[in-house]
Amino acid sequence: MEIDLKKIAFDLDFHPSSPIVATGLITGYVRLYHYDPESQSQPKKLIRVKAHRKSCRAARFIDDGRVILTASTDRSILATDVETGKAITRVDDAHESAVNRLINLTETTVSSGDDEGVIKVWDTRSRTCCNSFDAHEEFISDMEFISDSKQLLGTSGDGTLSVCNLRKDKVQEKSEFSEDELLSVVVMKVDHTWLIE
Repeated sequence: MEIDLKKIAFDLDFHPSSPIVATGLITGYVRLYHYDPESQSQPKKLIRVKAHRKSCRAARFIDDGRVILTASTDRSILATDVETGKAITRVDDAHESAVNRLINLTETTVSSGDDEGVIKVWDTRSRTCCNSFDAHEEFISDMEFISDSKQLLGTSGDGTLSVCNLRKDKVQEKSEFSEDELLSVVVMKVDHTWLIE
């Protein structure tokens, strides 16, 4: 499958149950495409939404794929209905600097990370920030949630990995500085042991 977006894509996410992919573009647009995994046919554009004034850096399906959540360098976070393309809610000035990453935590919480190393946790029901962590000195490159222990892992351009404890509302651990930027994090269970890569 190949989609010619004609503009730079900062992020993409696959729908949890349907053959739909969402892309966040440098222009601030979000585009959703339906694709057929069994054929070589061109994906069909479903929705094209001018979601943000500046580039759309993050896109994530939430609410079982009924909503696409996006974040931008304009510091806003937008929830858009996947079927209609209509805005559900927008949080302007969600962060003090550009929002770089988004992830789902639970059915009712998501997390965002910005260019200044701040990680926030949002309650999607009340549309409010319920945790904020000054975890890093540079941009948040990736996050991963460990649901059993309620820990949120974050990686950053400053070369560190953080462990944010959502129960205690504090940065629990932070790694030594690496010489290189840490750009992603994944948690894997191998032989009953948790590994963080």
